Amino acid sequence: MKIRWTVLTLAITFSCAIAFTQAQNPPAPIPSVVEKLRDDLYVLKGEGGNVTVLVTNEGAILVDAKFERNHDDLVAKVKTITNQPIKYVFNSHWHGDHTGGNAKLLPGAQIIAHKNALADMVKGKAPGQPQLTYSDQMGINLGGKEVVAYNFGSCHTNGDTFVYFPAQKVLAAGDCFNTGNGQGLNPNNRLTYSFYMDYMSGGSFVGREKTADALLKLDFDTVVPGHGPVTTRARFVEWREEITKIRGRITTMLRENKSKDDITKMLVAEFGWDATGNAVTRSLDGMIAELK
Repeated sequence: MKIRWTVLTLAITFSCAIAFTQAQNPPAPIPSVVEKLRDDLYVLKGEGGNVTVLVTNEGAILVDAKFERNHDDLVAKVKTITNQPIKYVFNSHWHGDHTGGNAKLLPGAQIIAHKNALADMVKGKAPGQPQLTYSDQMGINLGGKEVVAYNFGSCHTNGDTFVYFPAQKVLAAGDCFNTGNGQGLNPNNRLTYSFYMDYMSGGSFVGREKTADALLKLDFDTVVPGHGPVTTRARFVEWREEITKIRGRITTMLRENKSKDDITKMLVAEFGWDATGNAVTRSLDGMIAELK
């Protein structure tokens, strides 16, 4: 008995020591990978949200800033692209994997976000709150290059910003449109695998439909998602069509008095959703409430 207790005590002590060491020395952030989209437009992919970088002769414009822990790597990667300073950073929404790096980019850069994203950051006491906000549309011209930010209402949140690069025909979509989950993964390469509305921040399934239709009026051929691989307009159109299919299936099942569990099984079987992912665990209740 004494031997067993000694072994158990040693195991607990060893486990606590590992936990303490990990807390004191957290894992190093994963370096980003640079992908060139155009001669002046790049994407930093990896941990946290995707970061789009537009290079001008007067400075760089970024979309999103990843986690705070990614700051050093983000700045280092931008320096491999241009020797110009970071002048503006658009936040696609307020979540920390897209805004965590804001504070360390101040005061050199101006942070821009939708007014609702600022309200959420204030409410959540998030650091690096934007200095500039807008309601529906905002444009910047830096070094003769145009960038336009849009908000079309609720989608992933009610403070989403879509950043459009007209000359490059590229759209940075944030988490309203993802091709991978928070780790950039999509095992089955399904269109709506990372379909997540943050209902606590005003997200909306119906709003996602309206937003997608508004975005398709813009002239773009390349889409940078919030997470996952860069993709095409054609793939975005397919994603929009799948939203309609999901609406139809859920609406039909609700009329048939099917349960949430039944709907979950359908989404997993027919649309490749992850039964333990955010789409199911954090969005489905809100979707059902909207579509009832």
